[in-house]
Amino acid sequence: MGDFVLHPDLVGQLDDGETVFAVEAKGETDLLKGLIQAEVYQTGFHLAFLAADSAALGTRLVEFAMRKGIGVIAVGISVAITHLPQPHMPTRDAYQFIARQMDSVIQISAGQAFHYNIPTHYLVWAIAFEPGVTYSLTTLEGVLTGYPLPKEWRSALAGAQRLGLVQIEGNQVRLTPTGRAAKDILPATLSEWTEVHQAVGARGNGIPLVEYQPRSAAVLRLLLLHEPIVRVVVGGLSTFPNRSADFARLAEACDRLDHARAPIFFLKSEAIPILSDDRGRIRWELVQAEHYRSSTFYQYKSILKHAGLLTNTRLGGATTKGYDPKRDIWELA
Repeated sequence: MGDFVLHPDLVGQLDDGETVFAVEAKGETDLLKGLIQAEVYQTGFHLAFLAADSAALGTRLVEFAMRKGIGVIAVGISVAITHLPQPHMPTRDAYQFIARQMDSVIQISAGQAFHYNIPTHYLVWAIAFEPGVTYSLTTLEGVLTGYPLPKEWRSALAGAQRLGLVQIEGNQVRLTPTGRAAKDILPATLSEWTEVHQAVGARGNGIPLVEYQPRSAAVLRLLLLHEPIVRVVVGGLSTFPNRSADFARLAEACDRLDHARAPIFFLKSEAIPILSDDRGRIRWELVQAEHYRSSTFYQYKSILKHAGLLTNTRLGGATTKGYDPKRDIWELA
């Protein structure tokens, strides 16, 4: 937030997709200090809480927190919310920065990240599903009979949800309006799509989807351009004279454009605090190959290539072992 950095012990987002909260956790001491820290969090969060040992929470402290609009969580054998305040409106700039961070974390997390580097596994659901039909996850594999569905098909379905093609609710899944529109453009049958998959997914000899079937790649490209981080990558590459940069320089360029999203996209979560200065800026000169996310320079880059957003330069590798970011070239198509 400006020239200083806040470090809540826990942050989260309610299932309304907008309300964000922060928790400052203390034990039996420093409770007043914890309240002051929680009050500062109100600058950027709708809800701020102090969590502390239930035996240490006195009546006066709880009353003071209530006057400040701070929630109180009592922790003992069980956990109870002693006071749940009304959400308040945080300051605009601080909240927007936190919201962008939260959105990026959700998009890059294991449940939402692209597990496969071949987009056919994600687009296939729009072909297989019928509009207006709700499917059960327990019987879903039979819907794609004839298509070489990967063993971890739920990861493929999660990728389809990330692209906005399907909506998963509990044990049920259905096409979204976006998925219905994509269905009208993609090949009509699973057998046709299986041929596409075999061509673009051939090990070592795969043809980029944009070359083999430009129409389907255009669908993928439109879906990807709805993702804020994709627009940041495109914007970062656009700052270079030839619209091309190695991975390390691209990361720095994207960080200058959007500091909330870029570090989460390019760096492993555990590396960010190690590489950050006291103002929250990334010291890019200290970044080593092992600090980068392999899913970004492998799976994500592959998807962008298939969509026709990047030229067909080689991928960085499935892991950071032996990875050289200076030799990993990203270039806008």
